[in-house]
Amino acid sequence: MAPAPQAMAKSINWWIIREYGTTPDVVPVALIDALDPAADKMLALVPNSELVTMDDPLAIRVEALRLTRNTASIDLSAPRKGLPRQLITIDMRRYNGPPWKVTGANWWRFNEQQLQDVHEQLQAQEVVIEEDAVAEDETADLQEEVRADAAADGDS
Repeated sequence: MAPAPQAMAKSINWWIIREYGTTPDVVPVALIDALDPAADKMLALVPNSELVTMDDPLAIRVEALRLTRNTASIDLSAPRKGLPRQLITIDMRRYNGPPWKVTGANWWRFNEQQLQDVHEQLQAQEVVIEEDAVAEDETADLQEEVRADAAADGDS
């Protein structure tokens, strides 16, 4: 995991300079569970940082890390002043070891229609999941009744 904390720290520091111009008093950072082993080293490389949960609205969230020997791609979800969270993919390279250099960034933008469509799809998916759960409960109840009837008839 040695290059992982360095790559995450570089991406977070890059975002902070781009968004704020200077390091804030506190930099809340949240990591997905798979990146927890790199947390301590990453926090040591990001000034004023502290580890928070993913549901913290002020957190810079490290959502994904794709790492090869000399390249890294990191997905961040970061808060913005007066705007919705920004989803961004930061691409980096390194030559003959550290330090990482940012080579590109993809700022994911969604218009209102796209956001509404995604929201509606998620709501529809929740309804289907709930309906499936109810159907499974009804099926389990029916199977239990059949077993009970069979046991009562001595067919078990």
